[in-house]
Amino acid sequence: MRRPVLRKKVKFAIFSVHRNLLTLQRIVPGCEEADLETLFQRSIEHIIKLKSLVYVLRSLANSYGV
Repeated sequence: MRRPVLRKKVKFAIFSVHRNLLTLQRIVPGCEEADLETLFQRSIEHIIKLKSLVYVLRSLANSYGV
């Protein structure tokens, strides 16, 4: 009785991970056809670039009193 429920949960988890990876591939520039390792490396690089950009924009906003 428990096995069908467990299988559904496993299938949903696999589907969810796959969907999230596809979303990540669309968000990170240049990763449409990348393998997982490259996708994760570029994702980290992209996050670091975005954080740097936020820092620069905050600094500019503070300088101009916005």
